[in-house]
Amino acid sequence: MRPDGSNRHRIFRTSQNAKRPTLSPDGRWIAFDGAPPGKPALSDFDIQVVRVDGGARRTLAESRATEIDAQWSPNGARLSFSREPSPADWHRSWIWTVRLDGSAVRRLGRGQFARWSPDGRRLVLDAPAKGSEGDLALVNADGTGRRRLAATPELEQAAGWSPDGTRILFTRYDLAGGSDVYVMDVDGTHVRRLTRSAARDEAAGWSPDGSKILFTSERTGHPQVFVMNADSSRQRNISRNRFDDEATSWR
Repeated sequence: MRPDGSNRHRIFRTSQNAKRPTLSPDGRWIAFDGAPPGKPALSDFDIQVVRVDGGARRTLAESRATEIDAQWSPNGARLSFSREPSPADWHRSWIWTVRLDGSAVRRLGRGQFARWSPDGRRLVLDAPAKGSEGDLALVNADGTGRRRLAATPELEQAAGWSPDGTRILFTRYDLAGGSDVYVMDVDGTHVRRLTRSAARDEAAGWSPDGSKILFTSERTGHPQVFVMNADSSRQRNISRNRFDDEATSWR
């Protein structure tokens, strides 16, 4: 759909689960995770791609483990994803990358929900650490140079880099079960809370020009897609329906 909530249309229909869709930088492909054809819904999660016209679906990464959260590198040449052992246990998740043709599968390191920097040279991810369910860390695209950004008892999950590469958008899950949207500088300083609703708010991504932020909120009683200005002002629901909608990315 468009940023104002108009022009909503379905791209791909399947009897299997199809979750966490992300649009390729060139706008031609959508990556997602779900059970491939021939398997019951929710019985497996593999990394798949499909053209924006709904055709040419294929599986890029599959195993007996759980593969989720495909994310495109800025040039569209590779995708990162999280691989967890089966039955799924995110505490033992690893970040992998794969080419669009399914070749050159590479393991980068421990963690989940990795997000590429705008220049494609680094990724931010979260991983369990001493005293925390999951802290944010930076790693080079080849898996080297890992550096911890945050050290809190709460779980933090990265959502994306600002277009200029200076800030990181993330969700912090508090120990009481709530969550809010936060932003920090790329060196881990100047952490700022952007949402303060009584419901769960989860970050999704930046607009291409960096002026707005996409997120999911349950403040209406069920998940809906929201957008706000980058300074946290003018938070508004762009789903406005009775369905459960989750924000994923902005292109």
